[in-house]
Amino acid sequence: MKLVVQTVDDVKLEIENITRLTFSQSADAACDSVWAYFKSEAAISEIASVMLFDGEKLVFNGYCDCQKTVEDKDGFEVYVFARSSASLLVDNQAEPYTYISPSAKQLCLLYANPFDIKCALPEIYSTQSYQVLGGTSCYGAINQFVYFCTGYSIMVTPQNELCLLTPSDSVKSLDKYIVLSVKSTINRSEPITIINYKDSLNANGYSHHTRSEYAESQKINRSRYVNLNSLAPWQRDFTVLQKIKKSFDEYKLLELEIAGFADEDLLQRFSFSSRSGNFDDYALTEKRYICDKSGKRTRLILRKMIDVKENTYVD
Repeated sequence: MKLVVQTVDDVKLEIENITRLTFSQSADAACDSVWAYFKSEAAISEIASVMLFDGEKLVFNGYCDCQKTVEDKDGFEVYVFARSSASLLVDNQAEPYTYISPSAKQLCLLYANPFDIKCALPEIYSTQSYQVLGGTSCYGAINQFVYFCTGYSIMVTPQNELCLLTPSDSVKSLDKYIVLSVKSTINRSEPITIINYKDSLNANGYSHHTRSEYAESQKINRSRYVNLNSLAPWQRDFTVLQKIKKSFDEYKLLELEIAGFADEDLLQRFSFSSRSGNFDDYALTEKRYICDKSGKRTRLILRKMIDVKENTYVD
């Protein structure tokens, strides 16, 4: 890995003498992050931006949030923490407004283009109105709309392109990596079996139901009651289904530690076999690369892809 920083006075420095480096990505977080400790004979002026390369490939492009310097008789030890360029969308608020039949590209033009983040989203639009509330970030204004329309979130690449984060079409093997450790988890405390809900202000009781046949097949029995009056009609059924799907996010997890750096995309689907068992169709949801005195390794967290087999009905 090659770490390059640029100071506020536009000086680029390739950092050497790194004692610890961590690069983290998560499908559940808007921003990737990098933090590093390194030694320096001279003081480093204020750092504005940070880039990380795997060979010649840019894998992280972001801005410094925190810089600390400790001086002693041997010189300087510097700590730097940076978030990816998606932080510009997270840290800036969107103007509150109600859009009539908006598209994702229209929202990108308003909320992402001013920060030199280009739209690479597919055609996503709604025939209904969409309201951006006060206090919503630019990231949230785009992501909420895209999520309501597609069920998927957005991501910002190191090339400053705003894309749709979707599971891969292909299922790959992890056989090419040296696996150092394996941990599997089954957490039955969160999955929801049935959601009972009202679909309008004047509805008589919770007469609408969405049930997961998969949860029932696993002998999970957990119900919820939800009032959806505050949501637009086109968002109600979607919200219920996504609530059930999201309850399975932590149900079956696979955590691997592998030697070196795993250059794999988030939500790439994998299958893996070990003495613990066969793990078919797990999607990569978190990746953390660590380089320190113990060596170079990547921690991968994968989530089982589950069809909840929903069934919606009315009393």
